[in-house]
Amino acid sequence: MADRPSPFCCPPPLYPKEPGRDSQEMQQKPDLVIVNTEVVTTDTARPSAQAVAVAVGRILAVGVNADIRRLAGHDTQEIDGQGLTLLPGFIDSHIHLLSLARNTQELDCRPDKAPSVAAIAHLVFERARIVPPGEWVRCFGYDDLALDERRHPNRHDLDEISPRHQVRLDHRSGHATVLNSLGLRMAGITAETPDPVEGVIERDSNGEPTGVLFEMSAFLSHRVENGRTRNKMQQGVAAANRLLLSYGITSLQDAGPGNGLERWQAFQELIDSGKIQPRVTMMAGSGRLKDLSDAGFSFGSGDANLRLGHVKIMLTMTTGALNPSLEELRDIATGASQAGFPVAVHCVEQEAVAAAAQVISELAPMPPGVPPHRIEHCSECPPEVLDVVRRSGAAVVTQPGFIYWNGPSYRANVAESLQPHLYPIGALVAAGINAAFGSDAPVINPNPWTAIHSAATRQDYKTQTFPESNGSVRVSVQSALRMYTLSGAEVEGTAQNKGSIAPGKLADMILVDANPLKVGTDELKDVKAKMTMVGGQVVWEGQ
Repeated sequence: MADRPSPFCCPPPLYPKEPGRDSQEMQQKPDLVIVNTEVVTTDTARPSAQAVAVAVGRILAVGVNADIRRLAGHDTQEIDGQGLTLLPGFIDSHIHLLSLARNTQELDCRPDKAPSVAAIAHLVFERARIVPPGEWVRCFGYDDLALDERRHPNRHDLDEISPRHQVRLDHRSGHATVLNSLGLRMAGITAETPDPVEGVIERDSNGEPTGVLFEMSAFLSHRVENGRTRNKMQQGVAAANRLLLSYGITSLQDAGPGNGLERWQAFQELIDSGKIQPRVTMMAGSGRLKDLSDAGFSFGSGDANLRLGHVKIMLTMTTGALNPSLEELRDIATGASQAGFPVAVHCVEQEAVAAAAQVISELAPMPPGVPPHRIEHCSECPPEVLDVVRRSGAAVVTQPGFIYWNGPSYRANVAESLQPHLYPIGALVAAGINAAFGSDAPVINPNPWTAIHSAATRQDYKTQTFPESNGSVRVSVQSALRMYTLSGAEVEGTAQNKGSIAPGKLADMILVDANPLKVGTDELKDVKAKMTMVGGQVVWEGQ
């Protein structure tokens, strides 16, 4: 709760107990009632209401103002929603939380801040002037396709302006990194260093590293000091926590491919200390599954605040071929499935999407209560690939926010014939595929409203409509809301507890300043949260 008095709260109402009532509601008095709202529940049994009662962190009842107020006892707190709209808390089904935390403390080199290699070099030079010599200058967000030079920066671009600092520049996608020469030395990368199993060291005609590295984040995490003090890390987590709550994100699924025991313990400490307040489902990196299993973890281990989810598998086309190969992917996915874990396969290119769907279709059915296997991103999905995905039975977790933020770049760099099939949300829905939304932050901003706007309009941030096929890639606002709430719970296996405003579910809810089902679609991107609640507790308030 904020230190200042909340504009939504007033003294608890003093309603006398009605004689003769013996319902469950009268036996258990709510701790809190929220009244005078437009409740959009995403629950088909009761799509709308005016008020909600909360007891012991869960929703006790949903109904009209008078009925909910009658449940209140002497100690019940009342929040007057003042006509605002109450929604289920958003579930970001694909995010990288600690990377987002790190980026809040790093140099922003996204195209709007640095449109050229020279501009990036200038920003690095200015940052190096204030960072003590010997420390890393960490930067994020560059996009080679959006730069004036239409290439990756390299070590030569960075060496002259940062001779006393190691520099690390991460691509907006997270799949490429640039190091200066000092950074390469710190990482132990020379002309003789072989490419790691899952990565590629770009080299010049003499075989010398250029500084550009592909799919090597895990390699670097074990080789170099990341340059963050504990205090900086704590500041970054606090900033990321506030940012997510300000957007109404009350649950998230961390999709780190290297997640293992160490990451679990880090999340547990941060959640126990109150530094992370949204609920976290941590995917298990495929290479870390054995350690987790040996430690006694199984799918769904944990509690409502931190639980273990799908096994994350990276499937890329960085070298022009599937990595891992189809047979290797089959072995990894089969091993995870036999251990009781559904898999979540990262795949962007249509060849990777088709391969993931093929392998998933061959896996044995999961036990009752375990959610389906997942395809993460499904970025390129023309009709023939869509049909393979449909037949696989996989759910899809995708990111319509990429159309909003990257539409102009896609329009310039993606084949025109493929553009209508990038993130085709409506086509997924029409095919009967359960789709949920995530942000992939920090790759893009985690704001759900820009993604909902894009899913409903197919527009980018320049208000240009991205190419589509027969209008089939758009979805209704109601469907988009569901994909950021109830569908998110379904694909992680927590729909009995989250995703809608219904009796018995966790009281994770947000008050927003406009009803998304009533405003024009062009206004969706501007909807703002006014209050965020996790387990019936107010954890963030806006102006």
